[in-house]
Amino acid sequence: MNRQAVQAFAGTALVLAVLGGAYYAIHAALYVACVSTAGVVSFLVCLRRAHRDDMALRSLICVVAMPLLAWSLTGARLLHLAMCLWVPLLAGRPERIAPLYLFSLLLLPPLDTAVELGALKLFDFGVQDGLAVGAAVAIWLKPLGTGRRIASDGWVALLLLMLGMALSRETSATNFLRTTVNLVLDLGLPYYILSRGIADVDGQRGALRWLACGGVALTAVLMLETWRSWPIYNELYGHYNVPMVLLVKARGGLLRAGGPFVEPTSMALVLALCLAALSVLRDDFRSRAQYMGLLAMTFVGVCAPQSRGAWIGLGLAVIAMAIYRGRWRALLATGASLGMVIGLVILTAMLSPGFAEALGLSGGSASETTTYRRELFEQGKDAFWQSPLLGHSMPQLNILLADLRQGEGIIDFVNTYLWIALIAGTAGLLIFIGNFLDPLIALWKRRRDLHRTPAEAPAAFAFGVLVMLGEMLFFTSFGGRPAFLTLGLFGLGAAILRRPGSIAHEARRAFA
Repeated sequence: MNRQAVQAFAGTALVLAVLGGAYYAIHAALYVACVSTAGVVSFLVCLRRAHRDDMALRSLICVVAMPLLAWSLTGARLLHLAMCLWVPLLAGRPERIAPLYLFSLLLLPPLDTAVELGALKLFDFGVQDGLAVGAAVAIWLKPLGTGRRIASDGWVALLLLMLGMALSRETSATNFLRTTVNLVLDLGLPYYILSRGIADVDGQRGALRWLACGGVALTAVLMLETWRSWPIYNELYGHYNVPMVLLVKARGGLLRAGGPFVEPTSMALVLALCLAALSVLRDDFRSRAQYMGLLAMTFVGVCAPQSRGAWIGLGLAVIAMAIYRGRWRALLATGASLGMVIGLVILTAMLSPGFAEALGLSGGSASETTTYRRELFEQGKDAFWQSPLLGHSMPQLNILLADLRQGEGIIDFVNTYLWIALIAGTAGLLIFIGNFLDPLIALWKRRRDLHRTPAEAPAAFAFGVLVMLGEMLFFTSFGGRPAFLTLGLFGLGAAILRRPGSIAHEARRAFA
């Protein structure tokens, strides 16, 4: 570690120590700013200097200023406006817009409020929508001239059209308008930003660096939430008077930390994406020891929400990325390591009931979750065969599956494939699956062209996390940031696959 890095780290540690001294006297925003700053600083110190110089100032501004803004402003509309301006003002250059958008997307809860015309509700708008609108407009005004991949655009357009028609079926025209606008904001814009805002291999790797940095920052926040049993971000819903069903979940006496996502399963899924991004960026860090330390730290963050699906999905992503890169020896070593870890975990769970409950392998909450998933699948399967081609409208589903309504008054469709089949039938399910298969097949065909080039890591990441999401969506509902990032990954895949041959040539030239 050079002298400047030591001085920067020591100065930051001193500031954090002073702020932490007044632990209960400082506002929640300062807690979040302190711990996330510590996470970002640890990430920056480990980066090579060129990457650190590019990221340092903007990443630190984000983790300090965003929570301070969120807890200081007096109205949700002011916060939404600030988020619309956030990415364009902070990015500086067009090629920074997409990476900075990815990073900022992770740091605050959605805080959605209704946009109304008189007494008529038009659509919902929140923090993530503001970030997306600002980033999309900035890319549209200053395009990078990246072109587009027609096949990817077509699949995503079919998906948005299918969801819009399915969700607004047998409802009013205003509901169709609201559904369409929400889908464009929530799903269309993330795809547009990632597919049009990444111009070359450096942009692809930069996006992964920002995503990995966000994972380290979130890990620090989740560690604080778990340690203090304090769901910090829930306060913002009361601060802005935003209606929301806020559930605090625990297993084995430990809080299932949800961070800014509020819901722990979604939090674990997104942190698994961040860890996958970090795992392919070894060349961007100064030493192997520092890199392994960041991997271990982020894995702790993945464990904090106590989601079994995230661990399984992360294992699948690691295996898929190793297969894509042809690293068979590493794959065997990873398989052996995973086998040893799983065996140790199972043995410890057998000896410690508290540990088993924390992992969700026993206890009342785990049993209830498993029972609900089984009942949802059985009743959903019966409902599907009543209308296998076109599915059912949401009002019909609420009647058919009324027995599954939970205490918060909703039917939680924690199986995305089942939900798509129920609302859009077989045709809709094929469209949804096609959005995964198209980039997966195209990326697999491109693997030899990208082998041992700088472009191989982003392509392996896109391939691995699409495999991971394909598995995890069997156990996760399709909404919120998992849905945003899923469409963002489709956009990243489109950016990697754009202009066949040119990316591979550019990658080889950069490697040379």
